[in-house]
Amino acid sequence: MPKFTLSKLTKMRQDGKRADDVLFSEQRTNILLKMGDHYKKKANSIYSEMRSRGFVSKNQKLRLTQNHIHRITNIYENAILQGDPSAVAVPYNEDELQDVKDAQLSNSVLEWARNSNDWESRKARNVHDFVNIGEVFGKIRFDYDLGQTIGVDSEGKEVKAGEFVVDRVFGFDMKRDPNARSEEENPWWIHEQMMDIDEFKDLIKEFAPDQTKNVSTAGKGTLKIFDANTGEYRETQDQTLVYELFVKPSPKFPKGWYVMFYENAIIHQGKLPFGIYPIVVEGFDEMTTSPRSASIIRVCRPYQVEINRASSKMAEHQITLGDDKVYIQKGTKLSNGGYLHGVRAFQVSGKEPIIQAGRNGAQYLDYKQSQVQEMYEAADLAFILQEKENQGDPFQLLFRSMKEKKRFVKYAEKYERFEIKVAKTILQMARHYLTDHHVIKIAGRTEAVNVSEFKRTTDAGFNIKVKPQSGDISSQFGKILSTTQTLQYASGQLQPDQIGKLIKNLPFGNEEQIFSTLTVDDDNAVNDILALDRGEMPQVGLFDNHEFTIKSLSHRMKKSDFKFLSPEIQSNYQEKLNQHELVYTQQQQAIQQANMGMIPMGGFLTTVNTSWFNPTSNRVERVKIPSEAISWLMQKLNEQGKFNEELEQLPDQAQAQIAQNGIQNSQPQADNVIEIGPQAR
Repeated sequence: MPKFTLSKLTKMRQDGKRADDVLFSEQRTNILLKMGDHYKKKANSIYSEMRSRGFVSKNQKLRLTQNHIHRITNIYENAILQGDPSAVAVPYNEDELQDVKDAQLSNSVLEWARNSNDWESRKARNVHDFVNIGEVFGKIRFDYDLGQTIGVDSEGKEVKAGEFVVDRVFGFDMKRDPNARSEEENPWWIHEQMMDIDEFKDLIKEFAPDQTKNVSTAGKGTLKIFDANTGEYRETQDQTLVYELFVKPSPKFPKGWYVMFYENAIIHQGKLPFGIYPIVVEGFDEMTTSPRSASIIRVCRPYQVEINRASSKMAEHQITLGDDKVYIQKGTKLSNGGYLHGVRAFQVSGKEPIIQAGRNGAQYLDYKQSQVQEMYEAADLAFILQEKENQGDPFQLLFRSMKEKKRFVKYAEKYERFEIKVAKTILQMARHYLTDHHVIKIAGRTEAVNVSEFKRTTDAGFNIKVKPQSGDISSQFGKILSTTQTLQYASGQLQPDQIGKLIKNLPFGNEEQIFSTLTVDDDNAVNDILALDRGEMPQVGLFDNHEFTIKSLSHRMKKSDFKFLSPEIQSNYQEKLNQHELVYTQQQQAIQQANMGMIPMGGFLTTVNTSWFNPTSNRVERVKIPSEAISWLMQKLNEQGKFNEELEQLPDQAQAQIAQNGIQNSQPQADNVIEIGPQAR
């Protein structure tokens, strides 16, 4: 495998920086424009002097900011976040239990990763970068220093379980191949980051101990860096620049490649862990023939410049020519006159004074308003400036909301693609990094038997597909309506486990413990079928619902792909079905025998419509039976009819087998008794 030299890495970094220098400057400026810092120099004291003295210095221009960019970017951010974009794993084939179970476990892993990364707040910052910088990056890694403590090592130090971390990466810190024309064609990214000197020294000691002498000089002097939190440049003395090269898997690099280096030496390089590329990126507005993207601020910037200029000129006119002026002829005297309530008089001797009204810069107002209108039109937000119509009609309000939501579909879908990429990468890594402890803790102890089911494949897309999911209230409300209507009109024809599944799918009713009694039989049957498909032979449980399990096994054996399973697995299925049929028959017979006993003889005698020969009187007489005996007979007949109804719901083959078992068990035989015990689920 070819290795990179320091000179080659330095050239790659410099070429990548040179290719996007203008874009990096624009991205950093976008953050300043968002916060209203439109001018480099701040002169509040000068502005105060202008207002107090009433003039504008020739050496200083009055610069005001009316920041519409802040409002426009906020509208885009809120429109994207309002839909609560996310990603969910769904079965690649809905009819395959393996795919269904894999999707369930994958969603549990994704939910755990989101919670450990505080994804709700992270999502807002990601959307902020997506809209304002124009690009949203994520670097996914597994940190063994995080998570719960699972033990101690030989030195007595705590051992953590580990967690996934999605690092926030800014677009101006990422360098790319200058020859790439799209993100798909871009073979590598170089991440430029600041690292504390002490942490950097630890890395050198671990991976490149021969460079320890050079590290002592790496932190000398000052570095001027851009602080994305404050939007300003600052100097630092306790940090150093470190670069990370991520090469995508390709024919030349089948497992990808990773290099960490700094200006003096290479710290570490090698294949990407498990060949999984950890960098995900999505852009706002794509730039033709470039893998980079631009922000909506690029569209707004020229209009904002003109709005600020017009506002500054209006303020300048108000300061210099704002007050009214009185012109009197030379020699004319002006003095105070008398005072009355609400009246103030002046005495004039000579020619009448001339009064000139002050200027407020109104000549710039129409131009400024036209620039504001054009700016919102260019950003496709002209409807924001329109007068709101009467919103009393709920249908009109709903239509208006849907119409306005369509304006942001393009960018909402782009950010959804970023969520999908993050989810896919985490799931690919999960199959390698997560231990059985992780999966059981994340999905629950009931899924302990399916850990191997989750980790048996290396291709996350083979069993599941990750698709976008909208979590806004309108989508959730639609799910509620459809589910409740199904429960209302079809609940009489549904089994309890089916009703439990529908209720668990409600957005605000997904509580496993509340409805677990309705779905426990289905969960156990699914786990047994998955175990059988893997070649295992699960035992018959003490509290199994044998009737439900017989139906589930029979349904699985009817599927067209069952004949393609190995003979051993097919034999296990048949044996498992026979065991449940035999136990079901034994239980029903035991119940019947327990209920049988002496026929009650109490109550009044009732004549029935039949006759019998009485040997005592030597004649045929009408039959008279005690009323309690008749009630007992009717109860037994009803119980027998209920058992027959349950039996008729089973497949024909199962009915025949149960009937045969009943005949065989008419006489006690030790060989036909199957021992059952508690089965851990």
